Amino acid sequence: MIYLDSCALVKIVLDEPESQALEEHLFNHASTMQISSELAALEVIRALVRLEVDGEVRSNAKVFLKDFARLPVKSALPHAMDQPDRYLRSLDALHLATAEMFGSTLTQFITYDKRLAQAAEDAGLPVVAPA
Repeated sequence: MIYLDSCALVKIVLDEPESQALEEHLFNHASTMQISSELAALEVIRALVRLEVDGEVRSNAKVFLKDFARLPVKSALPHAMDQPDRYLRSLDALHLATAEMFGSTLTQFITYDKRLAQAAEDAGLPVVAPA
């Protein structure tokens, strides 16, 4: 199972420096289930609004995110509150807690956020950032 945080999902809907490498990586692992938290949809769309991306791109992103496997935030909340990294932001703690729920079935945790990547590595998750 591959978990993608919001930073990774933004790179799928926008053309950024790592986008092609990420898309190729996911294509090469197409048989592996790819998941994220339901909060990722909100984070991605808000990022597109902040970047003043046009409405058509935002609409396409909403369609993509609707079809993407998303896990409920509610089940990860208690674990997110107990994350030991004091510098980890709240939404990143939710991503980390959601991914940790899968234990050894999680084969990759994809993020481009340095702080979240460090916290995920500290938690023993297999962090990947195709570039």
